[in-house]
Amino acid sequence: MATVKVYSTPLRLYRYRPLGAKLDRELRAITEGYIYCPKFDDMNDPMEGMHRESLAYIVKGRSKEERKQIADEKAKLGIASLSEVFDHEPMWAHYADQFSGMCVAYSTSKLLKALPPDFDFVRMGYSEEPPVILANRASIQNKAKLTLASKTVRWMSEREWRLIIPESGRAEYRDVKCVYRVYLGSRVARGAEAEIRAAMGRMNIPVLKMKIDRYQVSFSKTGE
Repeated sequence: MATVKVYSTPLRLYRYRPLGAKLDRELRAITEGYIYCPKFDDMNDPMEGMHRESLAYIVKGRSKEERKQIADEKAKLGIASLSEVFDHEPMWAHYADQFSGMCVAYSTSKLLKALPPDFDFVRMGYSEEPPVILANRASIQNKAKLTLASKTVRWMSEREWRLIIPESGRAEYRDVKCVYRVYLGSRVARGAEAEIRAAMGRMNIPVLKMKIDRYQVSFSKTGE
């Protein structure tokens, strides 16, 4: 039987974050060394977790037996969304509070070494149709993860990867070197910028600020 293998993973993965009233929470995540993974029903897409069932799966009666088990398992899992890109303007608008938030860059290899073996990084698939549950020997947990590893093609430009953990909560990595740098949006508040730069300075994490030139964005240490 052939297997699917991934030989190339992104050098960095990026997590867009809002600030404002959530500034302290987001800074703690970096200074304490964790990524928070909420439940899937806290995600912004109401289509999350949809799936179809193969005819064989239905005929064998597996669907009736397992549907609730899959739903229960899915409800336990924690999910954090990351991206392969840090300069995606729509994500700065949607997930980083209209360009006033930040984007945290992580070293993929260091995260993989620092996180427990039962944590998964999943490259999202994009399709016109939800994924199909088959009548195979996959575990209930893996079937639940399958339903959370695909989105409609309308989301394809986000180039999303997901960190999926057995239960929602903190995915603790604790190695400060997992954070490569922090990018600030062009509209970040001055007070928030000063606080972030001070906290990251103590951790020797570079901070770059967005500069907008017509339809182009770039980043520099000063943003000027």
